[in-house]
Amino acid sequence: MKRNKVLVVVFILIVFALSLWIDVRGFMALGKPLETQTNFEKRIAPRFGLDLQGGVRFVLEAEDTENVTVTPEAVQSAISVIQRRVNNLGISEAVVVQEGGVNWRRIDIELPGWKDPQRAQELIGQTALLQFKTEDGTVVLTGAHLKDAKLVFSQETATLGQPVIQFTLDAEGAEIFAKVTEENLDKRIAIYLDDKLLMNPIVNDVITAGEGVISGGFTTEEAADYAALLRSGALPVKLNTISREVVDASLGEETVRMAYIAILVAIALIFGYMVVFYRLLGVLSVLSLTIYLSIEIAVLFLLRATLSLPAIGGVILSLGMSVDINVIVFERMKEELKLGKSLKSIISSGFANAFRTVFDSNLTVLVGAAMIFYFGTGVVKGFAVTTSVGLLVGFFSGIVVTRTLLDVFLPPGVTKKPGLWGV
Repeated sequence: MKRNKVLVVVFILIVFALSLWIDVRGFMALGKPLETQTNFEKRIAPRFGLDLQGGVRFVLEAEDTENVTVTPEAVQSAISVIQRRVNNLGISEAVVVQEGGVNWRRIDIELPGWKDPQRAQELIGQTALLQFKTEDGTVVLTGAHLKDAKLVFSQETATLGQPVIQFTLDAEGAEIFAKVTEENLDKRIAIYLDDKLLMNPIVNDVITAGEGVISGGFTTEEAADYAALLRSGALPVKLNTISREVVDASLGEETVRMAYIAILVAIALIFGYMVVFYRLLGVLSVLSLTIYLSIEIAVLFLLRATLSLPAIGGVILSLGMSVDINVIVFERMKEELKLGKSLKSIISSGFANAFRTVFDSNLTVLVGAAMIFYFGTGVVKGFAVTTSVGLLVGFFSGIVVTRTLLDVFLPPGVTKKPGLWGV
C-alpha cells in the first residue's frame, strides 16, 4: 500500500474513532443530571426542540410610551435584541418571530427545554436599561457603551467568593467614565437597571481602564442573568406579555417513539438495499455510511444543534444524498467493469466520471439549504443546518472514505466475479 494511501486510512480511522467517542459521550450525558455533567458533556449533550421535549411559549406586544412610539422598525430591533438574549442564555433553536397583519406589534417566542415561564418572561421581556447616575440624579452613562458583561466571583476581602458582574466599556464609554469618576471623587455614582438600584458606591479613584464590577448581593443565577441581559443590550420599546404557557412535547411520546423507529427502519432499508443491489460494493458502502453517520452526529453535537423533528428530517435527507453518491459511482464502475478494464482503472474512471454529477447535485441542494437558513426561522433553520452538515460530511464520505475502502479492500481478482458487483 502506497504511503499516501496509508496516511488517508490512518486519518479516516482517527476521525472515525474521535467521532464515536464524541457520540458515546454525548448520549451518555443525556441521562446525567446537569450538575454532574462536565463542561465538555454540557457542550455536546443532545438538545431537542419544542416539538420533542416541550418548553415555554409566550407572546409579547410592543406598547407606546411617553418617550417612544412603536414602529415596525422598533419591533424588528426588539426582535434582534431578544434573539441576542436567547443566544447569550444558551437557548438553541428558539423561535422569535413577528406576527403579521393587525397584530404586527406582537412577537411570538418559543424556548425549547424551558419549564419556568415566569423566569423566561423576566429574562426576555425586561427592558435592561443600564444607567449610571450622579447624586443629583443626572444620567452620565448608559449601557449603550457597554462592550461586555460577565459573571465572575469577587476577589475582594469583604465580598470574597460572592457572584458579581464584571463589565467592560467601549473606548468612548471608558473616556466618559474616566471623566465622570474624576468629577465625582468622594461622591456616589449609583448604578440602575430598569430603575432598580443595583449599587450606590462612593468613587474613591479615577477609573480610566473602562472596567468595573457591579455587586448587589446577587445569587449566581441572578448575576449570570443580568450579565446576559446587559450583553444583549436594552429593548427599544416596552413589551407587555399577552400570553404565556408551558407546553409539553407537541408530538407526544408515542409519536416521538415512532419517529425513532422510522429512522432506524429507514437506515436498515438503505443498508439492505445497498448490499442486495451492489453485493461487495454495498458492504463497503455500508461501512462508509456508518462512518458518515458517526461523523455527522459528532459534528451536530459539537455545533450544539437542536434536534427538532424537521432537523432530524434533514439528517435523513442528507443520508439519502450520501447514498446517492455511492449509487452513482457504483453504476459507473459497473459500466467500466463490462468494458473489461482493470480494477484500478474501474475505480478511477468510476469516480472521475461520476464526480461532476455528484458535485452538481450536492451543490444545488446546499445552495437551497443556505437560502432556507438565511430566510427561515427556528425549526426551519434547524432543518437547513442538519441538511448542510449532512451534505458536506456525506460528500467527504462518498468521495474520500468510499474510494479509500475500495482501494484497500477490493482484491484485483474481483473483476472476474461480476456477481460480487451486483451485475
